[in-house]
Amino acid sequence: MLQFRPLIRPLILATSLASAFVACKKSAPPADLESTKAPVVAEVQEAAKPSVRPNLKTLRPLLTEAARAELDVDGLFIDMGTADQHKYTRGGWGTGWGDNGAEGGVTFARATGSNPALDMQLLQPAQRVVVRARSGVAGQKITLYFDGKAIKSEDLGGTWADVAFALPDVVKEGRHGIRFVFKAAGESRADIDWVHLPRTAESVSPLAVPRVMPLKIGRAPRRALVAPSARTYSFYLQPAKGSRLVFDYASNVNTSFVVRASSDGMATQEFFRAKASGDWQEGHVDLAALAGKVVRLELTTEGAEGLTGWGEPEIMLPPEAVPEAVATEAPAPKNLVFLLIDTQRADAFKIFQPQSDFKTPTFDDLAARSLAFTAAYNNENWTKPSVATTLSGVYPVTHDTKSDSAALPEGVQLASQKLKADGFKTAGFVANGYVSEKFGFDKGWDLFRNYIREGKNTEAENVFKDALEWIGKQAPDDRFFAYLQTIDPHVPYRTDESYTKLFFDGAYKGKLGPSVEAEEQIALSKTPEKFTDEDRKWVRAQYRAEVSYHDAMLGNFIKALEEAGSLQDTVFVITNDHGEEIGDHGRWGHGHSLYEELLRAPLIIHYDPIFKPGQLFSEVVEHVDLMPTLMDVLGVAPMKTADGVSFLPALRGEPTQWPLYSLSEFQSGKRALRVGSWKLIRSTGSSRELFNLADDPTESKDLADSHPLALRLCEVHLGEGSASPQKRQRMEDAATRQRFTAGRAQIDPEMRRQLEALGYFGE
Repeated sequence: MLQFRPLIRPLILATSLASAFVACKKSAPPADLESTKAPVVAEVQEAAKPSVRPNLKTLRPLLTEAARAELDVDGLFIDMGTADQHKYTRGGWGTGWGDNGAEGGVTFARATGSNPALDMQLLQPAQRVVVRARSGVAGQKITLYFDGKAIKSEDLGGTWADVAFALPDVVKEGRHGIRFVFKAAGESRADIDWVHLPRTAESVSPLAVPRVMPLKIGRAPRRALVAPSARTYSFYLQPAKGSRLVFDYASNVNTSFVVRASSDGMATQEFFRAKASGDWQEGHVDLAALAGKVVRLELTTEGAEGLTGWGEPEIMLPPEAVPEAVATEAPAPKNLVFLLIDTQRADAFKIFQPQSDFKTPTFDDLAARSLAFTAAYNNENWTKPSVATTLSGVYPVTHDTKSDSAALPEGVQLASQKLKADGFKTAGFVANGYVSEKFGFDKGWDLFRNYIREGKNTEAENVFKDALEWIGKQAPDDRFFAYLQTIDPHVPYRTDESYTKLFFDGAYKGKLGPSVEAEEQIALSKTPEKFTDEDRKWVRAQYRAEVSYHDAMLGNFIKALEEAGSLQDTVFVITNDHGEEIGDHGRWGHGHSLYEELLRAPLIIHYDPIFKPGQLFSEVVEHVDLMPTLMDVLGVAPMKTADGVSFLPALRGEPTQWPLYSLSEFQSGKRALRVGSWKLIRSTGSSRELFNLADDPTESKDLADSHPLALRLCEVHLGEGSASPQKRQRMEDAATRQRFTAGRAQIDPEMRRQLEALGYFGE
């Protein structure tokens, strides 16, 4: 048998080949699926039957997510130096891995820390760990630690070599951890090409093959997830109601194609098995019975080496299951009014929490006439880094404006700069001292007013009044951007008694006094035993009173805008920078944690011609994408330094690289990720918490130990997002994919020779 050096690289195909593939699809209606007793229904599409694809809608094309899949080739195979590694290294965040490198056709990860780590979920047992590595450090030794136990030390030279470590016992499937400990220091202690955990002592390295290639088998080409030898691609997903997996399959050798699925609490089951023929056939699997569950979807090939692949595997939906688009094509609005309510909890509003006892009639009325986002998230838990992200579309990890003294880097472009350059009049009215010229926020404004820095009244009534005055002075032909950041729900909590009595019966007789200060919040968190239930009820009443006062002032603002006709051609956005803890998880205030009370954003967008009034969008969105989306809505070019991308196509129902997910950060030691209904809070150490928000919106039940597949789903996306904050790069994987030109791959000559021997580049 031919021996191949393992180089598994994702590839992007030329547009001409993709077009040729689409042109050869059939267009007849689908055949009915026969029901069986199995929880998932599978069907082989016979050659004479029409394709089901034309009557379904693509939700997730799995070829665009090839790097997210775990690869098993007689054992788990990790291709370091590519996007494949991120799900095992947390994207390099706190795991001892540095930048990737490439040399002589080999991509590799640099081990910059003394003990870089990998976390994994094995599908099958393992007997060895094989590492292809080298080191430029003289006398370097590598020691493998598996699940915390030292296994063996080996010398590591300056040329590429396979280093094998026999495990003392067969390691069972499940969750495991690896650490490589290096004896000698250096800028890069070692370079790692790949890591393989073979099931047997006789296993050889897997075939050298990219993950995605064009395959011509039979009469037509297909873009395919390739499998020249027996292998399994495992995708983690949470299928929507009505989801189906649709794929073509073919091989020029004796190969079986198998689809298996498992979820937490459900053992792996086989739902599809078919032998390949000499031409493409279509198969599909109904995932409806697994809707809402986290699923590990395994695409397995069994058989001889040859020209084999899964053609265009997609998660698709029937028309009746496709969610209605919540945005339409329409002329761009002329203006943008953006209101950020500092320290405003999302669950104060009935559109996001129907059981809310807050009094917010103005917001409730506007939300009913707007598009509301029920799973929108901030990317930080306190003002400065959060607002920096909202105004720039740049993640906190990128702009690094995360400490009390940090200022926004000069190279980060704010929305005010972008829109001013595009001819908009711009004004900012800000009642928080962190968002000021001292910290670099005074860029691109025709008028910028920071009420704290200027010693002015910070109450919402004053901020709204000044903004209305400025808007009223704009010429009819001018386009304008008005940014307002009110601060009333923030401490000190101090409002008129008429608002406080809405939430507190009788006279308060405790020790906190008529207002609540920051120092008292700290005391409530640190010494809760010194306060009574009445004290806590009083603090919550004061916060609710602040929210109600602000809502009343917002009502006056909206009424004035409507009477002046200023909203007619204006997209109006309301959100927050973070929420507020009012006893949740034992804390008061903000800037302490990454729980929902701080990260969830109350986001609504009002502009009837584009955003359907009264609609809810339940997919996860994050603030890093908000300004890029609004640039798209306004019809201007993207912001040049933004990490985020527009989610307007998703609102219009166009296929995207699902699932959308949010990634939030607290300083540098903690991150939170929300994907589907699941949320992971992870530290750079061993701390992790996992919650299913569909069943546990208050995050009271940690499921990290009992739901390994849900945990793995979150880890896959946490690693991806941490490694590639810039979403265009993340979604296109441009840094790690090699590209095809006219069906030919830019790969090294030896790999090409090996692939040609199997028929992969036939004309």
